[in-house]
Amino acid sequence: MPDSMQRMAVLGQPGSQSRFRRAIDCYRRGGTAYVWHKSMRRLLGNDSPLKRKLLYSHPRDYWTLRGGAEYMAEQEGQPSRTARSQWLSERVAACSPESILEVGCGYGKQLEAIRSAVGDHIPLTGIDFSPTQLRLAAERLADVDHLTLVLGDGQRLPFPDGAFDLVLTSAVILHNEPEIADRMRAEIVRVSRRWCVHNEDTDETYNRYGYDTAAWYRHRGLEVIESGPIPESVFSASDDPDGESSRSQYCLARPR
Repeated sequence: MPDSMQRMAVLGQPGSQSRFRRAIDCYRRGGTAYVWHKSMRRLLGNDSPLKRKLLYSHPRDYWTLRGGAEYMAEQEGQPSRTARSQWLSERVAACSPESILEVGCGYGKQLEAIRSAVGDHIPLTGIDFSPTQLRLAAERLADVDHLTLVLGDGQRLPFPDGAFDLVLTSAVILHNEPEIADRMRAEIVRVSRRWCVHNEDTDETYNRYGYDTAAWYRHRGLEVIESGPIPESVFSASDDPDGESSRSQYCLARPR
């Protein structure tokens, strides 16, 4: 069979048609850069140094490219993510904060859960460096009162000292290399009046550095009120509840 006919035969197979359609969808969403990004994510293993170098050398570009509707659908399709978000919101509400900042608010999932947990009267602010994520957050939270969304960098928070009663991160600091992670934590401490709350996993992959957040606070002489894994029961809908729990870390600390 001639090469051209062989290629046509391959394209005619159901699996090939499905892959071809996915490639076209990727191109429509983000052009050739997004097609390349998706291909490399599938091709290279999560612990590959090459994958980190190729895809994650510039985290802002990575999350601007990846953080669209497809990423939101992936997250929303995981019940354990919703359960974790609700659990964390209950912990935030237990602190009785008068104002809240989420650093790395993404598409607004955690802010939405926090609003339900603390009521309508507490001012909420979310900051993220990804324009695509913030656009989704603005759409998702369009009906939420007393909410401000800011495009900005967690290393240089555009707020005065002690601006918020409680400052929160959820799976955000772990995506940054050590020097940047240190600056982000220092900024969180600076703008918080009473509470610093974190959900940050401790494992390492191509786009995760994995940190012991509680140890960072203790090393600087700051009081850690509570720290430890998120309970396994929170991840009961996951394929790996024990693994998700063991690599998670909840940390509640005071900024001074």
